[in-house]
Amino acid sequence: MTMQKLLRWVGWLFCTAGAVAISAFIAMTFRGLPASFNFGDPSKFEFILVPFWQIGLVIIAIGGTCVLISRRWR
Repeated sequence: MTMQKLLRWVGWLFCTAGAVAISAFIAMTFRGLPASFNFGDPSKFEFILVPFWQIGLVIIAIGGTCVLISRRWR
């Protein structure tokens, strides 16, 4: 497998995973559940809540970058 094909495959995989995270956010919000991930330490009462849509957006951006790099790779 060439580097171009690998980057394209990984890019689309990340884009799909990001879309799933955003879809999970929409579904959980519709059901009234808190749709966020805690990056803090609950035992110390540190709560750094990041919504799933922001995590999904970052994953999609990484995947899109991989796809764009694969198109320019020669």
